[in-house]
Amino acid sequence: MEDKLYEFSEDEKACVIYQPKLPRYWFNYLWSEKGYCAQISQNGHGRSYYLNEKADMCMLNNNDARYVYIRDDESMQSWNIGAAPLNEEVENFKCTHHLGYTELSSQVDQITSFWCLYVPKDAYHEVWRIRIKNESQRTRKLSVFEATSFELEGFSYPRYYENYRCMETHFDRDLNGIYCSSDHPFAPHKRYNAFLASSEPVFAFDGDLSKFCGGVGTITKLDASAYALFQRPDIVVKGLDCSNSEAALFVLGAVLQHKIVLAPGESKEIYMVMGVSESVEEAISVGRQYKEKKAVEDSLQKAIAYNVDKYSSLILETPDAKVNHIMKEWIKKQVDCCIVGKKGVRDNLQIAVGLLNYRQEKAKEEILECLRHQFQNGHAVLTWYPYDDTRYSDQPFWIIWAVCELLKETGDLSLLEQKISWQDGGQATVMEHLRAAVSCLIRDKGKHGLVKIYFADWNDALNITTDPEAESVMLSEQFCMALLEMEALMHYIGNEEYAVFLRQEYEKLAQAINTYAWDGKWYMRALSQVENIGSKDSDGSKIYLNAQTWAVLAEIVPPERMADVVASVDGMEGDFGFPLNMPAYEKYSPNVGRMSGMLPGLFENGGVYCHATSFKIFMDCKLGRANKAIRTLKKIMPDSEQNPSSNSGAEPYVFTNCYATHPGYYGKSYWSWTTGTSAWALRSIYEGIMGLQRTYEGLRIAPCFPSDWNEATVVRHFRDADYRICIHNPMHLEQGVAHILMDGQEITGNILPDMQDNKVHDVQVTLCGK
Repeated sequence: MEDKLYEFSEDEKACVIYQPKLPRYWFNYLWSEKGYCAQISQNGHGRSYYLNEKADMCMLNNNDARYVYIRDDESMQSWNIGAAPLNEEVENFKCTHHLGYTELSSQVDQITSFWCLYVPKDAYHEVWRIRIKNESQRTRKLSVFEATSFELEGFSYPRYYENYRCMETHFDRDLNGIYCSSDHPFAPHKRYNAFLASSEPVFAFDGDLSKFCGGVGTITKLDASAYALFQRPDIVVKGLDCSNSEAALFVLGAVLQHKIVLAPGESKEIYMVMGVSESVEEAISVGRQYKEKKAVEDSLQKAIAYNVDKYSSLILETPDAKVNHIMKEWIKKQVDCCIVGKKGVRDNLQIAVGLLNYRQEKAKEEILECLRHQFQNGHAVLTWYPYDDTRYSDQPFWIIWAVCELLKETGDLSLLEQKISWQDGGQATVMEHLRAAVSCLIRDKGKHGLVKIYFADWNDALNITTDPEAESVMLSEQFCMALLEMEALMHYIGNEEYAVFLRQEYEKLAQAINTYAWDGKWYMRALSQVENIGSKDSDGSKIYLNAQTWAVLAEIVPPERMADVVASVDGMEGDFGFPLNMPAYEKYSPNVGRMSGMLPGLFENGGVYCHATSFKIFMDCKLGRANKAIRTLKKIMPDSEQNPSSNSGAEPYVFTNCYATHPGYYGKSYWSWTTGTSAWALRSIYEGIMGLQRTYEGLRIAPCFPSDWNEATVVRHFRDADYRICIHNPMHLEQGVAHILMDGQEITGNILPDMQDNKVHDVQVTLCGK
């Protein structure tokens, strides 16, 4: 395995990592339907938190502290299974990030250790299965230390009511572990208590991390007490035993020490539970569930089955191994994870539309939840955790778009009459929520007839502080798409009067965009009385990607301009995708705002924002440019040919939000997992390239297929039926008329019969010449 960073398992459900020291942490996320989530790096550390249905956060551990230390009590050699934070060398390191668990393993001085972590489906906790085996020919005496910090923060409270003032730890004999209680008067729920419990007798413990780690640190808390330094904890490296400390106020956590003696060839298992609870009695009850090996193994297998089964309704097989690695399994998990980590109207609606491809009920739940955060005047909050109602302009668009997609997916028009609360009181039908969103965007038009940008639109960092009347070209284009979507819905339900009104608004807005936002070769990004943004005459950036892609998606580009728009987009291509704007701003401009204050090539200032590049892939598919679409998708996929993970640092199994184009950080990625890129990338392969598109009448098959793919297969659940769809491309076309057979019978057109019969149907699609 020399120099080999990783490989995927044959079924793509796991990524196996062979090096503990990577360019950055490669995480897995494991979570329950109750809202408990554990983030786990290749070294085993990471944050654990609980987020309830009202988005009240409880962060268990500060500094992401979750560690297992092993010490030979005779030689006093000490190490970690995951090689960190002691940073002592280990042999045969392996980290397996699976859809349903993470397991670390390594060997030091003929002691082989395994650490498996998982989160049960309906749990408020995580489970650790630790196995230590003596591979030597002599008896070994070892100490095993399981350690975590306790934070219990994440909610708002008045000044001077800091949560640490209400916390204390104690060792509970019935729990066989440490319980950290919090009695905060403003806690929004009762689960601001944490625990770490063991299945085996505890030799010693520490609830005061300063006793375990030592009292000297480089970071201090408010009273100047040192943060615990887990990299070289005194107890471990000095050959000491835990001091049985309990504590209140500062530097709280849990360390449990086990003494084990292993004969040659013998192994020992220890089961740990870490989580939140409403009471110590609940924690004791939970801990007792994981005392025996069979109970832990059964629980683990159920967690694995659940995490595999919930993604099984959408299956992909393509001729491209790189695409399969991430698009068969991990992209579905990443989109699902975003719902756990994000609580914002714009973000969650985009994620939910991705989820409609395979977790329809969860997507429906999320879309309706977003409507509850819409105000009666049609706009909505940016996020409800943390709460932020800053006036971003684009929330109404996402509401219209997502609800229309939900209706097309389910075919259930009764949803339009369902009553949903407003953020500012009262309730209304879903249809009334939609009409409020339309009215809001019409009302928000500026002097050129385009929609005002207010604080920002989709691009949080484009803040035109010099002109409160500035208009967003991108949002105006998106509103054109929304008007088309609403018009189609109104025709479908028979509301012709409103449909005519929507068409008239679309025509007016499209004309205004083409009149005032066209810059000769491309569309400007925003109109401002000080300076138009994204124009050939602008200071700094001359062109923005989103204004071009959404013009195509919204069908507003006149035929005579299309070649220029497409050429302008193609001219933006870089080594690993398409930058958000070109060239990057060299200096801050109040006419542009926050993005221009960043270093050139970082984040929104000329970085390759993968979310926006995903919009471009949909543009390619709409134009029948399949080869361009797959080329672009593979550029923003992690571990791409021109930007391997060894350079970018990106986990090879999930999408990242951005790649830098700044020379000092060239190709590096920022964060992954919780990025809207995931939903759009998923949709780009399933809805764009494979062409499985929901409509009110049924599932449309309209592939935009790479010409070098002979065939590909996808299984899609749609309205209580499963369709196994194999696309054949004998003529090596990028797009063509699809000849469709379903269950051996020829289909007229390209919309599959809406079976709703709980059966599996075989669909053979052949691309033919036009």
